[in-house]
Amino acid sequence: MARQGVSVHQFSLRIDEKDLGLFTQCTGLALSVEVDEVMDGGFNDSPVYLPHRIKYPPLVVARPISKDSPKWCKWVQESVRRKAKPLTGTVSCLSGDGTALATWNLVNVMPVAWRGPTLDARGGGVAMEEIEFVHGGFRPEITP
Repeated sequence: MARQGVSVHQFSLRIDEKDLGLFTQCTGLALSVEVDEVMDGGFNDSPVYLPHRIKYPPLVVARPISKDSPKWCKWVQESVRRKAKPLTGTVSCLSGDGTALATWNLVNVMPVAWRGPTLDARGGGVAMEEIEFVHGGFRPEITP
């Protein structure tokens, strides 16, 4: 049986049922386990590792600037001004035809930054916007 490669084109993001649209880049969808290293008496050849907690880096999504970019900048500003309310989110990795290949459900989501493009007329790159979120973890959605 031949293996097929999957070409990922876009990511969708929803925060509390608010559709933030499609993004071309998503970084920080990761976790790491902090461990305590313990030297058990009598066993001098290797330490014992005890899991301590799971850490999640900030999630950063990016896409080309559009006419809606100022709306998202304002949304981040307003999110900080309102009372802290735990938000939920969903990141979906989409195939070229828009089918969700994988989905992660985020908990305790809070937008913490919006970044616009570096304005440089000499560059030939695409003007991008980024939105950064902190969160309290995620659960992958397992499909049968």
